[in-house]
Amino acid sequence: MLFNSLDYLIFFISCYIIYWSSPRNFRKYILIVFSLIFYAYWSKAFLFHFFAFIVLSHFAILGILKTKKKIFLIMGIVVNLANLIFFKYILTYLQYIIKEDSVRFPFSDSITSIALPLAISFYTFQMIAYIIDAWRGKFTESPFLDFVLFILFFPQLIAGPIMRHDDFYNQIEKAQLNWDYVQRGFYHLISGIIKKVLIADQIAKLINPVWNDPAGYDGFSVFLAVLGFSVQVFCDFSGYTDFARGSAFLLGYEIPENFKAPYFSVSFTELWTRWHITLSTWIRDYLYIPLGGNKVSETRFKFNTILVMSLGGLWHGNTYTFFFWGLLHGILLGIERSLFGKIDRKNLNLQKKIFGFIIVTIFWLIGASFFRAENFQKLILLWSNIINLKGNIIYKPDFWVLVFACYSIQFIEFRNYFSPKFANMGKWLVPTTCIIVYFALVKMETQVETFIYFQF
Repeated sequence: MLFNSLDYLIFFISCYIIYWSSPRNFRKYILIVFSLIFYAYWSKAFLFHFFAFIVLSHFAILGILKTKKKIFLIMGIVVNLANLIFFKYILTYLQYIIKEDSVRFPFSDSITSIALPLAISFYTFQMIAYIIDAWRGKFTESPFLDFVLFILFFPQLIAGPIMRHDDFYNQIEKAQLNWDYVQRGFYHLISGIIKKVLIADQIAKLINPVWNDPAGYDGFSVFLAVLGFSVQVFCDFSGYTDFARGSAFLLGYEIPENFKAPYFSVSFTELWTRWHITLSTWIRDYLYIPLGGNKVSETRFKFNTILVMSLGGLWHGNTYTFFFWGLLHGILLGIERSLFGKIDRKNLNLQKKIFGFIIVTIFWLIGASFFRAENFQKLILLWSNIINLKGNIIYKPDFWVLVFACYSIQFIEFRNYFSPKFANMGKWLVPTTCIIVYFALVKMETQVETFIYFQF
């Protein structure tokens, strides 16, 4: 069920009315029911699979809390990682060899028909973090239904943000409807529509033909296709997060921010504090710090950084291009640390900020080509055509308007997205923006597109 679809609108309005019309003590159960319906809408079979792993994980958590035995920690992590590795990597590899090599063995036809469970990367990391936090003693009890709601909470279920227990648990009994949350909810929903429907989906129509046939376009259009994809993936994923946060606000919950103007970063370290923030902090807290964090030698620091970023790349996808995307960013972080140490944006003059912005942008675009391309053959074909002087072109006014809109939105985010300055403007700003967005949607040729991060 896509956030930018009529089905979700009907689903959410139904949930909203029933939820707020019910006594406070029943609201948790209503959210659980609607969250189950939300996932079942995609697949009833995988809902049972998902729920089984919720039960297994909670069994491990209770074992940790009651016995403090490490076997329950190991069991909880191994079970969840085995689930992720099988579906995302082993199963995909088996499907590939069956398709490409015409290999046949028992159940091969059934194997090719199995899909990747929706949201498996996100809910796996969320459950693993919860299990490790239980082992670290960050909480002493774990009511089963609270855990179910924490994992299944439908606004963030499919593509994050990746929540921690302390982001959510203390809100379960306190969620209430107030003007501040309603206003912030509408701001985020409007932002999500603008990013996803009016920018990401529109620029996708311009750049997809170039990605499908780079040789048919001139070199500058190839470069713009890479730039356009960076605009698309930001507006698509941060647009999803805005939909998620907006829906959560309207239900009385605040879930973590996941993007904050990443394309205004002046260092690679800053970039990863602004892009997919909840994944970056997850990698830091559950991989990087256990490997030694900053309290290791310079050589070990570089190795750990490259390792965790490479694993972060593999988390995104099961192809080697994702691995090299993560590897590239790990190397860049290591080089930056060696040459400049810890970079504080506040201590940089304007020239250094501009220089840093240009360098980060260039390497982000290089990485974006790894992120989008399925294999090295596609990458070579793409970049070898950068010197083409002939072919079709995409550098039209529409393209530049979309790029400008993307950076304008990030400028607003950079200047404190929902600052108190907006609080007194909500009564007229929300309806005015809604009307503008409505007419933009009516005028544009729109098509319901899935979110890029749904595949992860």
